[in-house]
Order: sequence, then structure tokens, then C-alpha cells
Amino acid sequence: MHNPGNVPATPVYALMIRSAEEHGLALTLDGEQIATGSDITALRAGGLSELRVRAALAGRPVRARAVESASPIPWNMIVCPDGTVLDVAEHPPAPAPVEGRPAPPAPPTPAIAMASPAPAALPALLESDAYRKMWAAVWAAHAEGDLPTAVALAYKLETALAGWFGEDAATITVLTARAWLTLCQRTDWYGTTELLITTALRCQAARYRPEADTIRTARNAHACWHLLRKESPERAADLADCLADMLAILGEDYRRRDVLACTAAVPASG
Repeated sequence: MHNPGNVPATPVYALMIRSAEEHGLALTLDGEQIATGSDITALRAGGLSELRVRAALAGRPVRARAVESASPIPWNMIVCPDGTVLDVAEHPPAPAPVEGRPAPPAPPTPAIAMASPAPAALPALLESDAYRKMWAAVWAAHAEGDLPTAVALAYKLETALAGWFGEDAATITVLTARAWLTLCQRTDWYGTTELLITTALRCQAARYRPEADTIRTARNAHACWHLLRKESPERAADLADCLADMLAILGEDYRRRDVLACTAAVPASG
């Protein structure tokens, strides 16, 4: 059970849905536009999804305030990593910084969404006698905390499926699992970002469903790229064009603009 009293007073994320000339409505998070459209229900769901991403990276619930141009009353809420949303009457005031000590930095953003990509319904091939044990072995290694073995087993299974069936739904399902398991290792941000870019593009080309998994993969690529950029701006610049192109293909325009803006003054290595 989530206790609102245990959630830090800051940060409080600001969601807003307002009128937009070209697209009807625009959704912003902390002033940054993240989606447009005419379906307000879809925009609300998109905003909650973005907040869940931030909660997932923080490893705890986060606070937010949502405002819509048609309603003068804000919606104060707490969003948890598992997607639970708690209504609160108001948020507590931010604590005053201790004199002589800087205020704590805000959590890093963009955030990585760590929810498992295991689908609710498996493709038939992964439930067949030929591949069921291989798929189970991937997740058995994960359950034991042996991520390198889980990644290696996923790659072996993916290669076998691709060789026989090409970009089948089963092949792409295993690919997304491999990308997620690689991300869980939180090592080699260059290789992880590169894999996530490739995964998102292959998911898009194969029309993989649910589409939300493809979008999450693309956004994770963007988040990993930012972590890489902290370690090595030059190496991040090497991947910037590929990342920006992938984000453009998937309609993640504001993330694409962010990548281009961040790399404008940093030459690629080579």
C-alpha cells in the first residue's frame, strides 16, 4: 500500500493540456511539449505514462499537478512505478534549503522505463515444443540475477528464430527482451543505446504490437543516450544522427529536437 506521507515533497511535475492551433490539443510536461492530438483521453493517458517513467527511474512514487485549459481546478496526484495513481488534496510545501548547503538536484530526466517487456500473450512459436524451453531458460537466468547469461540465451534464441522465420513476431519479442535485459545491466551505455535504436527500428518495420513497447524502447534509447553523453559527449555524438532519425520515424519529435540541440556544439569522434 502506497503511503502519500512517505513521498518527498519535491519534485512536483507539471502536466498541462492546452489548446494548440495545428493539432487541437497539446500535452506538456514541465513546459516541454510531449504530445499533440484531438483525443484528450489519450493525452491524459500519455501524461500519466510519462510520469510513470519518472517514477520507475526514481524507484519510488513521484508527485505531479495536472492542469487543463477547460478546467480551473488542478489535479494533484502521486504516480507510482507500477502505474497506481493516488489523488491528493494538495502537495506539501517544498522544504527550505539549509543555509550554506545547495538544494538537492532534481532527479535526472529523461528517465528509463524499467517495466518488463514480457507480453501478456506469447507468440505461438515461443509456446511450441521447439522453443518453449529456450524462452523459459532466458527468464530463469534473469530470475537468478545472471543477466549476462540471460542476454546470451536471448540472443541465441533470437538468432535461431530469425534464421528460420525472419522478422516474425516471436523473433521481435525475443529481441525486445534481449534489449531490455541488456538495459537492466546498466553497463556499456554506448552499446545499449545502439541496441535500443536498432530494436525500435526493427519493431517499427515489423509492425510489432503492442506499439507502446516500440515507443518505450525508443524513449529508453533517448534516456540511455543522455547517460552516455554524461560519460562521453564525443561518443554520444557518434550516435546522435542515428538516434535522431529513429525518433523522427517514430514521431518522437521533441526528443529528436533535444538530441540535435544537445549535440550541436559537440563534434562526433573519428
